[in-house]
Amino acid sequence: MPQKARSNGDVTVADRIRGASRDMTPSEQKVARILFSSAMLAGLGTVASLAERAGVSGPTVIRLTSKLGFDSYPAFQGALRREMEERGRSVLSFYAGGGKVRRADFLPKALETFGESMRRSFERISPTEFSSFVAAIRDVKRPLFLAGGRFTQLIAHILYLHLHQIRPGVRMIQEGLQPRQDQLLAVGSKSVLLVCDFRRYQADTVALARAAKRRGATVLLLTDPWESPIAEFADHVLIAEVTAPSAYDSMVPAFALAEALIGAALISLERKALARMRELEGLRVGFEYRVEERAPPRVNRSRRKSGGSKRSKRHG
Repeated sequence: MPQKARSNGDVTVADRIRGASRDMTPSEQKVARILFSSAMLAGLGTVASLAERAGVSGPTVIRLTSKLGFDSYPAFQGALRREMEERGRSVLSFYAGGGKVRRADFLPKALETFGESMRRSFERISPTEFSSFVAAIRDVKRPLFLAGGRFTQLIAHILYLHLHQIRPGVRMIQEGLQPRQDQLLAVGSKSVLLVCDFRRYQADTVALARAAKRRGATVLLLTDPWESPIAEFADHVLIAEVTAPSAYDSMVPAFALAEALIGAALISLERKALARMRELEGLRVGFEYRVEERAPPRVNRSRRKSGGSKRSKRHG
């Protein structure tokens, strides 16, 4: 049974498609592929246009939307439109839409919201998909690259700083002496790219991931419930909620998920990881500033007494 949509994007159209994928006919799977490849935009056209793009009949499109739990094709399109609006949500649009945050109960509201968002994020994760992420991250024979957007690069940074301690061959793709696209020169068929992309999705991050995919890399995507366009071609996708007690999207669930990946990778590589950490600690010796304890300076009491006497005469 397909899941019924709940508030705040708990179950998206993409979620429904994945949930029903095993029960789809080959023709219905063609429609699903067109929807994913167009970031769901193909579903906003007519039944006939979607059927033509997928190379199937109109009734096949209707059967698929019914299998996804929608009473009609317009209901399916209505869900897509609401998701499109959520994808482009910003702080300004929150307030323009009449959103308001009360000060008095903000702290307990924050505790409740963050806790619920983390619970939903972890409940919706497929154990198989999570294991696939970990398997790719822990494979020391494959170079691991990390990248993110304007805000989500913070998640990628956390992953990089920890995974660099755990395994060799970890690199962060970020703006610096070289443009990000130039850094793809080191990416090849054995590489893994873990990219973080949350609404509002960045065109250059999508282009970066697509270019890495063309070079043969395995692409891992950490995204929100509405899914970055990268989901169209990513090999594995993990989704984190963004519901927050304020107008800003929350990255708390995404950071928690990143730490779960780090922890799972550490457990998997435990011996090798610990040996690498010991080596790293050895390299740090002499580079850390430490305050040395010193004995307090000795005071010459006779000079101090003499000096005091002179001062008293001078000012007497």
